[in-house]
Amino acid sequence: MPLTPGAWVRTAELGAALVAAVRIGRVFAASGLAAALAEMPPVSSRKPARRDTGRAAIFCARSAGWRLQGLLRTVTGWHRCLHESLALVAGLRTLGFPVEVVIGYPVIERPDNRDELHAWPALGGTPLVGRPDSSRTNYLELARYPGPGTTAVRP
Repeated sequence: MPLTPGAWVRTAELGAALVAAVRIGRVFAASGLAAALAEMPPVSSRKPARRDTGRAAIFCARSAGWRLQGLLRTVTGWHRCLHESLALVAGLRTLGFPVEVVIGYPVIERPDNRDELHAWPALGGTPLVGRPDSSRTNYLELARYPGPGTTAVRP
């Protein structure tokens, strides 16, 4: 799995991603999902190697996702899956990855009926935070946002 030049996210790039993530998180908290999706940044075109959905791009996106998630939790304290996933998607799209938020329902219901729905950022079919196969095997995908036709590229 050779890394394509330009796919790796440098630490210096995370500042802009964090700003985009916090902005979308605030929009979601204040105005809800529809407003957050309307404000979702398009996928940046500055790093074309990141627009791929192959193993190398997923590896780079997961690395950036974990680092960005740590920064978000440090700065904001967010731990709700939809709120955090929307923010991570905004940040990762700013970095050039065509990431989407996936919302799913557990395949096996928990006896206490808690956490019935779950959300996670994904690149193609791969979750970008958590265990790589956990969301695919434990949850049935119900919706994916921003959705088709909304992956515009920003110059």
